[in-house]
Amino acid sequence: SSGINAEYGTTEWGYWYQSIDDVTVEITVPKNTKGKNVSVKILPSSLSCTVFSETKFSDKLFGSIVTDESTWTLEEEDGLRFIRIFLVKCIKTPQNCWKSLFQSSCNADPLTLDTMQKRFLQERYQRENPGFDFSGADVSGQYQDGGPQFNFQ
Repeated sequence: SSGINAEYGTTEWGYWYQSIDDVTVEITVPKNTKGKNVSVKILPSSLSCTVFSETKFSDKLFGSIVTDESTWTLEEEDGLRFIRIFLVKCIKTPQNCWKSLFQSSCNADPLTLDTMQKRFLQERYQRENPGFDFSGADVSGQYQDGGPQFNFQ
């Protein structure tokens, strides 16, 4: 697990986080969990995960995903066992910051959402300006919804 940080949405079963291109979901599971004990269904607009016959979640996603490019793995790191679900977003723009994992649950709290939006703007500027490092940049001003849109004529 990548560890808890300010841009992670926390849930009763684990964490979720995102970039402009994708969403990652991490579900903490018992150490004795094997792949055969896990059922993950990845559909274009919904996601479900069951472990040892216990449904962790089954809900409509906040946005649409590309199922052919999305996958899941069972991993162990730092003595913890977890399922990592990697979802590729259909809409890959800085304006498409998911406010929650699901339409009806797993909302990012305001501070986490704020951090996610700042990270998106850093990611956008990094893509627009290859060769420059924006990872340590302090983001302020208009950064929600992908930041300012420049329309040069």
